[in-house]
Amino acid sequence: MELLYLYVHNDKKSIKGCEYNFSPNYRFTYNVATKTFHMEWHRDNLPHKWFGENILNMTAIIGKNASGKTNLIECIIKSLCGRGGGWIIYLHEGQLYTNVPILYPDIKFSFDIKRFSRWGSPLNGEFKEKISDTGVIFYSTSVDRPLSNRNSHYSKFKDISNAFLLRKHISEIGNTPEFAHISDIDVMLTNDIFRFLLFRIYIHNRFIDVENFNLPAYFEMTFHAYNHQNIKHPTYEKLSSGLKYSFADQLKLKILQRIFAKNSIPDTWDDNTSFEEVLSSLNSQYDYNIFDSLLELFDRDGINYKQPLQHVSIGNNSPLTFGVRIDLIDYKFLNALYNYCYEPIMSLPYASSISFDDYVSNAWITINYGVSSGERVLFTLLSRTFVSIFGKQGEIHHVRDHRIVNAHDFDGKTIILLLDEPDIQLHPEWQQKFVNMLLSSFAKFFPNVMFQIIITSHSPILISDIPKSNILFIEKRDGYSYVCSPMKHKETFAANIHNLYNDSFFLDGIPIGDFAKGKIQNIYNQLNDAEFSPEILKEIYRIGEPIIRELLLKKYDSKCQNFAPDVRKQYLIEELKKIEDAEKGNI
Repeated sequence: MELLYLYVHNDKKSIKGCEYNFSPNYRFTYNVATKTFHMEWHRDNLPHKWFGENILNMTAIIGKNASGKTNLIECIIKSLCGRGGGWIIYLHEGQLYTNVPILYPDIKFSFDIKRFSRWGSPLNGEFKEKISDTGVIFYSTSVDRPLSNRNSHYSKFKDISNAFLLRKHISEIGNTPEFAHISDIDVMLTNDIFRFLLFRIYIHNRFIDVENFNLPAYFEMTFHAYNHQNIKHPTYEKLSSGLKYSFADQLKLKILQRIFAKNSIPDTWDDNTSFEEVLSSLNSQYDYNIFDSLLELFDRDGINYKQPLQHVSIGNNSPLTFGVRIDLIDYKFLNALYNYCYEPIMSLPYASSISFDDYVSNAWITINYGVSSGERVLFTLLSRTFVSIFGKQGEIHHVRDHRIVNAHDFDGKTIILLLDEPDIQLHPEWQQKFVNMLLSSFAKFFPNVMFQIIITSHSPILISDIPKSNILFIEKRDGYSYVCSPMKHKETFAANIHNLYNDSFFLDGIPIGDFAKGKIQNIYNQLNDAEFSPEILKEIYRIGEPIIRELLLKKYDSKCQNFAPDVRKQYLIEELKKIEDAEKGNI
């Protein structure tokens, strides 16, 4: 499924009577007076799979703050999830579909299209017209999005935005002792590290090249301390006495505090009860636990722990913080860590990583990546997308085999990925890499899943990786959002942004996106071949930077000089046509 068009009658916010075309290969319009949809033209403006083998299409939405970009994303989600939003047109297996039901015969279409029998989502299983091979994922780093509420959930829609993951149900508040409370931010970061570690193990086991990712050597783990003053149990007093400052002793103390602060203590425990027996209360069904797993890593030099000097006073309530080597972790360790954090129904190991959101406690451990905010954005987006896709596949974690088996039910299907300003925390150097890294990552990690990407952005650097034909220019006038004609704007792809950012952000080289650079290099390589198609002119004229464009045109003209007269005539005719089209604004 590919979303092609959306018409919003009135979102009661900032969009009224506005239409959006998401594909350069189609253009639809709605005539309000005649209540008729028209298809003005259908053409191949971009070569097939131009963005990559598993990218159906990529559209950027740009505009100033408060121009209505996020409202547009909300309308897209509501339309796809059957909750209003607007009228959509989409393509599925070569056939055009719409969510405008046949119950509204006064709304007409001047072209062939399939309509639903009633209102609802095109992804809804109840419809005979359903699209069963598509899911929708929304991601945003912001925490103030109206999209993020539990009521927006739909079976084919996954909200992986910060705002959604930080909002808890009222019943989840106060489930931990007052002294154990930490912020929701820490909870979200802890959940994210589980996703990231699972993602890291996944790509490591498949020997996927991660050269573009500056993965940290360690992640930081903190075992939080608890108020032990009121713990008057003989087992605790016996096992916690005489502990020193070594890693093993401090880890043992924190685990004891966790058990005696929260769990129901068996009546049979006394001052003869061993630590192994106490520890088994957390892992009654498994042959491993977090204590043994961490000590095993410690023996392999996988723990970075700085033991304090003996004369330094450390209270029993002090947290225990240390680093864990990422390249040494495996499923066994991840399960042990999860089961320690998990408020267990112990008969259920985690069957899907989506359960992180509901069950990881905010009381026992917090974990940090050890990376910059910019690096975290990409890791978080990829790892949350990873668990969303494989969560839909019915991921099964074989706890005793320490492996994950995926049904790959989503292979060959489509994800409509909605990204709301994902680059907002990125330095210009990372903005320059973002599109290329995103597309290459999807090709590596999800080669059998098709993606349609719709992204909002303020970054001219990011936009330089996307042709003008794939950009919606949004402005606001008289309080309402509207789409500007692309004729008013210059070509964006490979356009020079050096004058905007060179002095402020210290960019080296040609200040265009890496994806655009790759396309330019490909054009140059083609011009060096013995033969090339006249269609290459269209690619040259797509380049917005005039100096680069002119250099390539000179190279093109030089090569044409060596062709036979009839062949050269054909190329000159093609060039004249491209010049005329450029003057008319058609390319």
